[in-house]
Amino acid sequence: MPPEPDIGEFLLHASHDLRTALRAIRVSADLLLKDRRAAHAAGDEERLGLIADGAHKINLLADGIASYAIALQIRAESFQPVPLDVLFRTVLARLDEEIRANNASVTYDKLPRVSGDPDRLMEVLENLLRNALRHRGPVPPQIQITAEKRGGECLLTVRDNGPGVPAPYLESIFRPFVRLQGNRLPGPGLGLATCRVIVERHGGRIWAESTDGGAAVVFTLPAG
Repeated sequence: MPPEPDIGEFLLHASHDLRTALRAIRVSADLLLKDRRAAHAAGDEERLGLIADGAHKINLLADGIASYAIALQIRAESFQPVPLDVLFRTVLARLDEEIRANNASVTYDKLPRVSGDPDRLMEVLENLLRNALRHRGPVPPQIQITAEKRGGECLLTVRDNGPGVPAPYLESIFRPFVRLQGNRLPGPGLGLATCRVIVERHGGRIWAESTDGGAAVVFTLPAG
């Protein structure tokens, strides 16, 4: 019997080839759109805009598939002590413009040291913070990150004051390509699914909870 194919490697290669082809489509469409604007052409500009937008959306899909594939390839032998507070400060710097644009407030505890893959754990923190910023209500986002050590693991919570998650969807939002109606997040709906794969590959758990006036994503990681 032939060995079982490595689905992570397959998805990574597929997303690379897809992204390479789409990059050429996107660049060509953007150039055509620019030329049409210069010529004051009517009608074609909207169509070309749709081509560029469609290529952009498929490129987001390729990025999401690549992130999911990389998460599937996490191996415990590569783990190292990771200071989550350092990673989170990097995430805050990356998202500073979006935090300011949303007039958001982000507070956080002193985050612990854990054992894991620093790049993938930073991806979890970034996905959860970005999700809280974009899946927001009518008032400025208020996001709180708390940490608690329980035995040999650390429990972390990302809490927001957004519209919340209906009880029937608290589990399904972690499945690939699932998106709640009215979700303002761009992309194919792979962010939380990727977070689940990363956390579980680290021997942890991740889940969502409804709160008064918002939602919380809770996850555990092995202490470093």
